[in-house]
Amino acid sequence: MKKAVIPIIAGVVFGIIGFYSGKSVGYENGKRTTERLQNLKPIEDIRAELRAREAESITQFISGKAGVSQVDEGSFFETKIVQYFSGSLTNSAVMATVKDVRLNVDFYSKTNTKIGNQEIVIYEYIKPGSTINFKEQINIPEKVEDFKFQIIDAKPE
Repeated sequence: MKKAVIPIIAGVVFGIIGFYSGKSVGYENGKRTTERLQNLKPIEDIRAELRAREAESITQFISGKAGVSQVDEGSFFETKIVQYFSGSLTNSAVMATVKDVRLNVDFYSKTNTKIGNQEIVIYEYIKPGSTINFKEQINIPEKVEDFKFQIIDAKPE
């Protein structure tokens, strides 16, 4: 019996020491975790911050494809050729919505000489991650062989 008492007492002593040291370590870990969680920003603040950063340089998030076409919109007895600049614009931003995208279209001759340009504003909202199609009537100079367009400006919503 005496041989069994010493291991039991040692076990109880080490158990008590382990319990209190584990309690202390657990308390400190919990305290640190609580402090970290309290220092985190709310998701609404993070979203607002991202939206503001995207809005500062919104034109970097807009890309597009476009083409020039001529359509006969006249009646059966009358020919009326109308020229259109149509395509699509994509907003790759995560949070910022875009509106009123200004495009500049340059027209070039067969010899790659710039023979005209026109500015177009697309009055549409482009939500984050989405694409819109547009079709705007334009006046194309004669002898145009090629065109190039660029996005000049856009406004964040």
